[in-house]
Amino acid sequence: MLLLAVCCSSIAHTSQPWSGKVIYDVTPLNVEASEWDYLPHTMTYETNGKAWKITEKGTSFERIWMGTFERLDYHVLFHFLGHAVELIEQCPTTTPNVSGQWYEHDAPCSWAIAALPKSCTLKDGPALYQINAREKADIPERKWDRKAFELPAGYEPVDRLALAALLTQMGSSKD
Repeated sequence: MLLLAVCCSSIAHTSQPWSGKVIYDVTPLNVEASEWDYLPHTMTYETNGKAWKITEKGTSFERIWMGTFERLDYHVLFHFLGHAVELIEQCPTTTPNVSGQWYEHDAPCSWAIAALPKSCTLKDGPALYQINAREKADIPERKWDRKAFELPAGYEPVDRLALAALLTQMGSSKD
């Protein structure tokens, strides 16, 4: 449900970590997807070269993806049935092989690609959509707030089984 897979081609990494921000516009590629309120309208990717954060803004939600380049897992923060939850996901181990346009900067592991996209197709559950960079800014690491890449307080750690149990409980309570 929340695993975000990105299609890409193989790209070489740069040796110097990049620090900055990219704002992406989101375009649904299947008709049904444009009607789902969990699809973002914009995505903002931020990194200080060590840690990264993706903030998705949509019609009725905000979802935040956070991690570091050295770890094999990352955090997905969102609101679910009125609860602020933190889901820990594993970085994908395989890289899809489809074309796109790329910056010469490392991409976060949640996108399963080597380089940061300028434009790329994403899949989230049954939704397929394209992201296109609208704005890119270099921000030196020293300019980031100390807490910019720390997990915010107030999110309750859950796993996929706990989310499934909540959905099942909701479904059975409507019967």
